[in-house]
Amino acid sequence: MPRVLTETDIAGFRERLCELATRIYVERGPENFNMRLLASEMGVSAMTPYRYFKDKEEILSAIRARAFNRFADQLERALATPGTPPEKSLAVGKAYIRFALEEQTCFRLIFDFNEPKGTPVPELAAAAARAKATMTTHIHMMVKEGYFHGDPELIGHVLWAGLHGVVVLHLSGKLYGEIDLFKLLEEVRRVLRGAYAVKTPA
Repeated sequence: MPRVLTETDIAGFRERLCELATRIYVERGPENFNMRLLASEMGVSAMTPYRYFKDKEEILSAIRARAFNRFADQLERALATPGTPPEKSLAVGKAYIRFALEEQTCFRLIFDFNEPKGTPVPELAAAAARAKATMTTHIHMMVKEGYFHGDPELIGHVLWAGLHGVVVLHLSGKLYGEIDLFKLLEEVRRVLRGAYAVKTPA
C-alpha cells in the first residue's frame, strides 16, 4: 500500500520535480521534454510524476510560473528600495541584469520559449502579469513625478527592449571585440533615458 503523502512531502517533491524539469526543458528543448525522461532523471517510476501533475503541459506551466515569480520577486525588491524615482528605476534595471546573469536557466525559460499550448493556467497568467507590471511600474513613477514625458507603457517597453537586447547579445557571446557589457548597458540607458527626459527651460 503506497505511503500517504503529507503536504510537506508533496510540496518538496513538486519543488524538486520543477527544478529538474526546468533544467531539462532549457537544456534539451521542448521537443525532447517528456514525462518518461523526467521520471528517469529523477530515479522514479514513469507514473510517479502523474501523482503530482496532471500532464506535461501542467508541469511546463508550473515551471514557467516559478520562473516569472522569481523574476518579479527580484524586480519588486529593487523597486521597494529607498530612494528617488530615478534611483528606484536604476535599481530595477540592475536587478533585471543581475537576474539574467545569475539565473540564466529561469531567464531563458521566460524569454526563449513560447507559452504551452492549451487553456491558459491561471497561476502562469498571474505570474507573467506580475513580472510585466514590475518592469513598467518604475516608468509610471518617473512620468508621474515629472522625470519623463510620454506614454509610460511605451517608454517602459523601449527601455526594456534596449536592456534586454544587450543582455541577450552578451549571453549568446555576440558582443565582439573589447566592448564591456556594463559600459554598453550604461550607454544604452543614458541614450534612451535622455530621449524621454523632461527638458528644463534654458
